[in-house]
Amino acid sequence: MNFADIVIISIIAAIVAGIVIFMKKKKKNGSGCCSGCSGCSKASSCSSYKK
Repeated sequence: MNFADIVIISIIAAIVAGIVIFMKKKKKNGSGCCSGCSGCSKASSCSSYKK
């Protein structure tokens, strides 16, 4: 592997890590449903604060 391959793999790994961290923060804040409570299969278990 040359330097360019390492840089590309590092960028991809950073993007994936950022997405995972973003999703964990979103779930921790109570925003587990992606498209709002109307289309969520887990709407009954969501907190009333976010509804």
